[in-house]
Amino acid sequence: MNEFYYQKGSLPRDARAAPSLRDALRVYVTKRLLHVADACRQNDHDVFRKEFGLCHRRYANMLFLATEATQDVEYMTKSIITWIQEDFENAMTGAQKEAAGLCGAELRLLVKQYENR
Repeated sequence: MNEFYYQKGSLPRDARAAPSLRDALRVYVTKRLLHVADACRQNDHDVFRKEFGLCHRRYANMLFLATEATQDVEYMTKSIITWIQEDFENAMTGAQKEAAGLCGAELRLLVKQYENR
């Protein structure tokens, strides 16, 4: 991920205002990732949007697992960011690269915000 995606990404206000990283991730998953995935699902004729939405749904599932089944949410989230970085570097399509770049940048911003609390 690079500076372009950090400038492009934004976090839902509810995620930025959440009392903990775990709560912020729950909000981010429902209000950003699943919202994008659902919106893209409606565009079956657009191959880019369909794949972009599928990537968002996959990242939502990974983060949902981190928030619900893991004690150390910060560690698991940082691991997921590493995996998303690998997705970005090894993307085979533009949709994969865009989704990984955007989601990875947003997650890094979110984790960074809660590291200082």
